[in-house]
Amino acid sequence: MNILIVYDSLFGNTEKVAHQIAQSLGSYTVRLLTAREATPKDMELVELLIVGSPTHGGNCSPVTTEFLNRFTKGSLNNIRGAAFDTGIPACEKKGFMRFLIGLIGYADKHIAKSLKKNGAKLVGSETFFVLDKEGPLKDGELERSGRWATELVNKE
Repeated sequence: MNILIVYDSLFGNTEKVAHQIAQSLGSYTVRLLTAREATPKDMELVELLIVGSPTHGGNCSPVTTEFLNRFTKGSLNNIRGAAFDTGIPACEKKGFMRFLIGLIGYADKHIAKSLKKNGAKLVGSETFFVLDKEGPLKDGELERSGRWATELVNKE
């Protein structure tokens, strides 16, 4: 199986998750590219596209958005897609911040919507949690991302 992982990262947390996903899928042909360097041409022969971004105001980073906007409706037909992000868990915030995170959500939903809009069959969407805006990742999140990745390859 040919797998392409495309990610953006500001503080290194999303990058760590992307690398863990790639390592967990090491028995497959895996390429790992930043959203800044990836192009639609990189999609040739890809069977599973995994896109990740940090969450910014409930959405993905501008670089990830720019990458996703390069696709057109139907350009991801016959490709399985998965989305992930890193974000602060709403349950650990209080008051207005908890309400706001609950209202606007996380970047993975926006990535998933874009993948589906352009023809990909969505097989997964997940948020991996950080302790604060700049991280670090919560304990166990790297291991959880590896398990999530291995589950993706078996999903139709």
